[in-house]
Amino acid sequence: MRKFCLILLSIGLITAFSMPAAAADVKFDGSYVAQGTYDNNRKLADPTYGSVSSIWQRARIGTTFKIAEGLTFTTRFDAMEKVWGAAAGYAATPDTISENIKFENAFVTFAVPIGTFQAGYMNRGAWGTVYGNNSETDNGARARYIFVTGPVTVRAVWDKVEGSKGVVATQYGTAGYASEHDSEKFALEGWYKWNAGEAGLQLQYVLDTSNADSQATGYKAKYYAINPYAKAKFGPVYVEAELGFATGKYREYITENATIRMDQDISAWRGYIMANADLKPAYVGAVVFYASGDKKTTDANGTGSKYEGGVKTGNDFNPCLILMNYDMGRWYGAVGNYQTVANNIDNVFGGQLFAGIKPMPKLDVKFNVTTAKLNENPTTTELVSKKLGYEADLTAAYKIYDNLEYMIGFGYLWAGDAFKGTSSTNKVENDYLVTHKLTLTF
Repeated sequence: MRKFCLILLSIGLITAFSMPAAAADVKFDGSYVAQGTYDNNRKLADPTYGSVSSIWQRARIGTTFKIAEGLTFTTRFDAMEKVWGAAAGYAATPDTISENIKFENAFVTFAVPIGTFQAGYMNRGAWGTVYGNNSETDNGARARYIFVTGPVTVRAVWDKVEGSKGVVATQYGTAGYASEHDSEKFALEGWYKWNAGEAGLQLQYVLDTSNADSQATGYKAKYYAINPYAKAKFGPVYVEAELGFATGKYREYITENATIRMDQDISAWRGYIMANADLKPAYVGAVVFYASGDKKTTDANGTGSKYEGGVKTGNDFNPCLILMNYDMGRWYGAVGNYQTVANNIDNVFGGQLFAGIKPMPKLDVKFNVTTAKLNENPTTTELVSKKLGYEADLTAAYKIYDNLEYMIGFGYLWAGDAFKGTSSTNKVENDYLVTHKLTLTF
């Protein structure tokens, strides 16, 4: 009997080991970033009253599980996203839990004969050029269909954001209006690629009822956005540009009252163009960027009958080391004291000249000068000036390995009078910072 059992067990083991594996193939990608900074006078105070100095880090891991041919499941999480030595819980934004794992992506991709579908939590903030993108932060619920034929790609997208009341409708008033209290975005995107470039167009429709839970003061937002872009190379010159325009109803009140509140249209613009000439081993270029601001008023809406802001430069667009820099603004706060300016602003007009040289394939030394100003007054009281000032930055990045880069940089900001706020008696002083950054990608 014992021999029979051993023979049976042996046959079972042989059969089990000879069966094809059913486990999914897994691919990993990710990054690790550690950046140290000394910022001498971020508040632009005169006299200066304190510098900031720290090192922040983030580990990011992405996984793609191949379940079957044409079927994958993708996840991404960030971990140990914090300032070195800070207590657990210290974080730049409320949704970041320091020292813990935060999953941001989890979605399924499956191919069918007529295209590809994706559904789940994924990045929603990337389109066209870097300008206006939020690929670091805009992750949420989305479903999309992708169709590719030759050089043409078409995508149909649906974004869904539940409001604070979730899926429970709220009844109010004699009309019994039920607010879904959420926000939805529908988009149709398409682009065409050729050997020397690509061009695309994004059409969006936004329906936002997250503020419609009061018959007395509730309102909806229903507007459209049009975002074309183009990228092209002409010999040694590379050019990319993007335009954005939003129109429709920014506020459509449930009950309009001319003396208290009025419906509000939206008419907002943003634009960006960058040109880079490769003169090997050197390069030179220029950037011009614009995001329409909203003029503040003292009416019930606070911005008049037309809203002209809201189209932001984006977290991915970091033209400077101090001004409009996502990481600096995130960990060290807004620039300025009397009038603060953070990254991703929706009220700016600026330009930059840059030049660099690559004396060896692994070393890139770059210098740029940037000037910027506000388009509109951000408060109901006039600012002393709309000029944000000038900034000069010098960076050197060296690839220790193909996947490991070390960067050092120095930036100096000549603060403009916009930082004095609404009083000419306020004093501002310039700012400089020194930074170094280690970036691993895999």
